[in-house]
Amino acid sequence: MASDISIDDQFLWVSNMRLFGLVDLACEVGRQLANGEEEKAYVARLAEFGEGAYPGISFDLAACFPTTGEKKWWARVFHLVARRIFLRTLGNQGDQTWQPSMIGDAYLVARMLTHAVQLNERAWHPSTEDPNETDAYTNGSLRIRS
Repeated sequence: MASDISIDDQFLWVSNMRLFGLVDLACEVGRQLANGEEEKAYVARLAEFGEGAYPGISFDLAACFPTTGEKKWWARVFHLVARRIFLRTLGNQGDQTWQPSMIGDAYLVARMLTHAVQLNERAWHPSTEDPNETDAYTNGSLRIRS
């Protein structure tokens, strides 16, 4: 049995364990980023969803993140989940077999949420850590390992 992640006419099938892990990692990053009671409430609601999740549950992004503000915030969080897994600063580093597909799934969720926001705010994009790293590389203060 698998779970689906969906919003409007977009969907993604994932294993139950993948969904549970993705929600857990999003909550972990969300707790680190949460500023203020509103964002802490976003994390608490997703954690509650994760605690009540069962095999085959649907992760309806529109229902879980009903406001534009939540969609924006979670788009940023899921982008950061993908990036931090890639940088090996998030998740179990003893077993790396899960990382490529989890990165892909986190990125797809981020893109699904971004698209949902862009239907009404065409130029919007999430603020992530990537532009800062690009700027640092461009001005020579960041060196990429070879």
